[in-house]
Amino acid sequence: MRPTLYLHGFLSHSNSAKPKLLREAHEKIGKPFIAPELYMSPEEVAAFLSKLIKEDLEGGPVDVIGSSLGGFYAAWAKEHLPVVKAVLLNPALGNWGKVDFQPGWHKVSGLDREMYVCSEFMIQLEKMLVKDLKKPQDYLSLISLKDKVLDPTQTLDFLKDTKIVKIPDGDHRITDFAPHVEEIMSFLAE
Repeated sequence: MRPTLYLHGFLSHSNSAKPKLLREAHEKIGKPFIAPELYMSPEEVAAFLSKLIKEDLEGGPVDVIGSSLGGFYAAWAKEHLPVVKAVLLNPALGNWGKVDFQPGWHKVSGLDREMYVCSEFMIQLEKMLVKDLKKPQDYLSLISLKDKVLDPTQTLDFLKDTKIVKIPDGDHRITDFAPHVEEIMSFLAE
């Protein structure tokens, strides 16, 4: 069974509510679930994911789930690495909205930890930005229509050819995430 990589968002972590629910769902069916901490520059994340998939996971194939900035990385991984399916949760795909990428130290939400953002962060993100999807049918996109961090209109437009689940009252974090886990697991099993 293909492993799934969960890629958390900017200043989030791999033990927040969404990955906990997904980890439990994966454990129930025996599907490996890996949720690395991504407190590094975009360039370092790309190198880390490449090594993880190509070497540590013996060249894949894998599935990816990414939330917010993790969705940006998930789309990048799907287009550049042996990734079969990608699930994007309110992904940041160039629509940075109100995300604060200012250089300096930033507190990680819910943890006693900080992440350093270097001045090259935005330049690296722009170089990695996915401009089109080779196989949009291999993407499932969950988009909150009341996202106050990223503009859902831009996200929906870019992902229009993917399978889309619109969450009418959803916020950026997708606070009510549990009802969507089954659909995500079904998509990954296709």
